[in-house]
Amino acid sequence: MKLINKLLFWLEIFLGLIVIAIVIFGLVMFVGLISQHQVTSWGEFHSTFEIIMGNIFLLVIGLEMAIMMIRRRVELLPEILAFVIARKLLFLTTGIYEIILGVVSIAGLFAVRKYLIKCKGCINFERLVASGNVKSEEDDNE
Repeated sequence: MKLINKLLFWLEIFLGLIVIAIVIFGLVMFVGLISQHQVTSWGEFHSTFEIIMGNIFLLVIGLEMAIMMIRRRVELLPEILAFVIARKLLFLTTGIYEIILGVVSIAGLFAVRKYLIKCKGCINFERLVASGNVKSEEDDNE
């Protein structure tokens, strides 16, 4: 069992590092594309700006997911979901019902963060350490 726990711990860290590497690669590609793009009209600027902001949000979501995978903190989940919903609202929304649902969802996430995640160690996942043992936040504080 300890071997499986160790393997899962390192696999999760490895996957988080892969996500970070993909985000860095995406950022380099993104900067290269921006430096080559020339805007000639206001309409073209608007569509280019939407593409840029959509890509930035996607990179931020990927980075936040990697942080959550490496730190194993459930408190980060409402923030990640807020980024996902905000990206959907800003760039992919087509109807008024989607806007209302997105606003209600973000309000719900803020309520969850305020009322359900009250203390620092209340809702943390237990995390696996390199030795294969399960470690909690209380063990870190001692």
